[in-house]
Amino acid sequence: MTRVTFDYDQTTTVPLPGGDLEPHDIDRWASEAAQQLATHHGFTATAEHALALALARAQRSATSDTATNLLLHEPGTGAWAPLRLTLADWEPDAGEQRRYLAPPSILAPRIRLAPTEGLGMGCSSTVSTSDGAAEVRWLFVTPRTSFFARLGPIAPPVVAMIAARVEDLLNTVRIDGDVWSPSESFDPGALARLAPDAEISWRI
Repeated sequence: MTRVTFDYDQTTTVPLPGGDLEPHDIDRWASEAAQQLATHHGFTATAEHALALALARAQRSATSDTATNLLLHEPGTGAWAPLRLTLADWEPDAGEQRRYLAPPSILAPRIRLAPTEGLGMGCSSTVSTSDGAAEVRWLFVTPRTSFFARLGPIAPPVVAMIAARVEDLLNTVRIDGDVWSPSESFDPGALARLAPDAEISWRI
């Protein structure tokens, strides 16, 4: 079985157990995870209770999800954001790559190169898929395998801060402990040139 490993900051990141947690243990797990974060950040009892409910709700949704789901906290703004990591045993073709990184968006997608130590060179894309919400998507492709990461939906003002935390995490990702070799069908440079003027749109 393919194993995905990564490092993360336990004071700002909560991995959801997904299918590894029995349904009757969800509320206990959520309460303990919320208490740990509340102790570190000094949350009020009301905020801790709300966090426990949110974690339990997110875990119930992730129980049958084969992807890795996490909740990230940005202490400077108090914002929370979901992150989904998916390892697939296939390579998206050029059209699928473009559609993933540049879906229909209110603002032109902002596509960048995303260098990492373990996954090699990939692409990231910031998109606004609905009014008042944004997503950041990452894509890495090696022969016969691809790795997708999706952050959001989140409020546009906190995108940069939380995305920076995700990129720190992605930089530590290893697939079975190996460093990926790039796929010939994946050209991050060409994908990054898809939206050369997007930076202006996101600044307005």
